[in-house]
Amino acid sequence: MPADVWMRIEAMEREERRQRRQQPLSSVEIESIRSLRTRQWFGLLALFERKSVSAVLVWNGYRGRRGLLVEAAKARDIPVVFLERCAFPGFVQVDRDGINAGSRTLNSKDYHQQEPDEAIGRWFRASQRQRRGVNPFAPAQRPAEDLPKRFLYCPLQVAADTQLSVFGGWVRDMPDFLVALTKACEALPADMALVVRPHPSCRVGQTSALHLALTNPRIRVIEGSTSAEMLKNCEAVVTVNSSVGLEAFAYDKPVITLGESFYRGPGLTAQAESAAELKGLFSQIDSLDFDAQLRRRFLTWLREAGFQRWPRHDRDPAAKALAERIDALISA
Repeated sequence: MPADVWMRIEAMEREERRQRRQQPLSSVEIESIRSLRTRQWFGLLALFERKSVSAVLVWNGYRGRRGLLVEAAKARDIPVVFLERCAFPGFVQVDRDGINAGSRTLNSKDYHQQEPDEAIGRWFRASQRQRRGVNPFAPAQRPAEDLPKRFLYCPLQVAADTQLSVFGGWVRDMPDFLVALTKACEALPADMALVVRPHPSCRVGQTSALHLALTNPRIRVIEGSTSAEMLKNCEAVVTVNSSVGLEAFAYDKPVITLGESFYRGPGLTAQAESAAELKGLFSQIDSLDFDAQLRRRFLTWLREAGFQRWPRHDRDPAAKALAERIDALISA
């Protein structure tokens, strides 16, 4: 395996372990992973040649075997199309360059020309109510009790998610995010609390939120409720790059983002590029604003062009549209 490829693979493996708050990889583990990935690397190259592979479709594709698949395809100049779930139920991201903040399509400014659907917020809110939970075996979320009258909502994210390990920006992980929040919340108005909601499908690295709740009277941890309830009642949202930040557009709530996200930008969100900027935005929380019309253009564009419908069956018209989109990307 080329040295530069192994350096990227090793970095992905180490970062995933760190995000999960596990012990660092030992030298024996690293050598074992290198041996395995090297065998997989040459196996993929042989497969490409034997099957005359002309394109590769990959889900996410940033780490592990799928990350290696992308590296191998690029080494042979084989087009790669990335797919991933998105905030709209029944839709997916499809792109040649990557997903989320790595997607050239989603980071384009094409939405500025989109005719906005004035009912897009209502459509988005309804779609979220119909969305199935990420863990169908988890108990139903109970309503939140004693929510503060005024609060800033902070949804935590899944440890080792590529949204953090690849697109986290200056935020290294969720505990790091919580430390920054704890320091910044001192600048919030005296009558406003910071409400933290652990991700319902991930406890890794999030128990420190409970400790913060005990040591800082400005922070509350809410383990029940739903994002819809929290978004309806909060004053604003602060997130690294969670899809909840995009959902907040449908509730007309100001959003502060810290990491790289395809939905950030002037008129859409306020961006904190450092802990100092985060504290500054917290001090201005009551004056944070956004361009409601621009947000409607953006959400409408995502539904009509940015995202792709996922077909329910092979006769669904969305199947043909998705195939044509993938063919166009491969040929580009």
